[in-house]
Amino acid sequence: MTMKPKKYKTKSGKELWEFFIYISRDPKTGKQIIRHRKGFKTRNSALIAYAKMLEERKNGAFSPKALESENLTVSEVYEMWHAEYSIGVEMSTLSKIESYFNNHIIPDIGDYPIQVISASKLQSQINRWASEAKTGVTWGRYLKQVFQYALLNEIIFRNPFDAVTTPKRVNTTNERKHEIFLNSEQLTRFLKHWESRPIKQYAFFRLLAYTGMRRGEITALTWEDIDFDKRTVTINKAVGLDYRGGTTNKYLKSTKSKSGNRIISLDGSTLAIMEQYRNSTIALPNSPIWPGKHGYMDFNVPERWIQRMRQNLTPENSDLEYVTIHGLRHTHATLLFEQAAQQGRSAPIKAVQKRLGHADVSVTLQIYSHATDKDNEIIDDILENGLNY
Repeated sequence: MTMKPKKYKTKSGKELWEFFIYISRDPKTGKQIIRHRKGFKTRNSALIAYAKMLEERKNGAFSPKALESENLTVSEVYEMWHAEYSIGVEMSTLSKIESYFNNHIIPDIGDYPIQVISASKLQSQINRWASEAKTGVTWGRYLKQVFQYALLNEIIFRNPFDAVTTPKRVNTTNERKHEIFLNSEQLTRFLKHWESRPIKQYAFFRLLAYTGMRRGEITALTWEDIDFDKRTVTINKAVGLDYRGGTTNKYLKSTKSKSGNRIISLDGSTLAIMEQYRNSTIALPNSPIWPGKHGYMDFNVPERWIQRMRQNLTPENSDLEYVTIHGLRHTHATLLFEQAAQQGRSAPIKAVQKRLGHADVSVTLQIYSHATDKDNEIIDDILENGLNY
């Protein structure tokens, strides 16, 4: 039975529009499969929905395979997507994504049948996630991949995400409001603090500040990676974290990108500090420079060192309170730009990109933009005082 839109009355006497469309016969029972849609306020809106469903029927949206998938939930399709997506993905990345789904996405939206969930429902959900957490928009991006998978595998025939927009306002309450980039003078005071601490701590922060390595890269270093004669350090691996199953396990992985594999130069003072540290410990060529309970030092160890520093800062060093491990990486890039400018040289953007292992130069340029803020302040002062003619 196929019936074009017709008018009907609700129990309250309100006039609305409805239609019926014949889909097919159930191959098991032989009974007709009919779709009934109602509740349209106007004949025109009912006709549009009617024509759209006829087009979907023509394109196979109600094929036996599609009908079998009709009641699949978002959670069930996620499991199907996950089985394919997880092949070849770094464990640290997979751990993060599983955390997004298991702790946020599935509890909120996992029970919804994926074929009937609307764009408005998805938009409302992502808007809420964005208002609750800084990573809320990221949850939406991964959920969109699940829907794209459903579309490609003919579980759905229209992707409601096509009508969903990324929220412009996100929750930033947990973002640091203070500057975490250090200038030359601040970095000097920061490293001065560590000179009187254990050599392991001093060597760690000195090497980090003068190379700009990522946290996982510096943690993965072995003594054979430092060539004291050629004054270089080779970066070709990183420590990753797999925290699935309720435990946290460290493992060696490749660098973040192909450009992450690099050999960079070390200055004489940093080499001398590293040599002093090497002489104070058991330093086999293939042994980790920063050993820990499970082979490599835990990521939270240097975080605890910094936390103790914050608790003992003198008033004149209070501006160091918001130093972070990642901030030191960008501090290194910023200082390279600053020093080049002070020496009257052009900013070596490509060289800094290579040194930090940025796959995309736009990331380096963002740091360069920060480094040139002082130049903008100088220009503002000149304009404020007037130009001489």
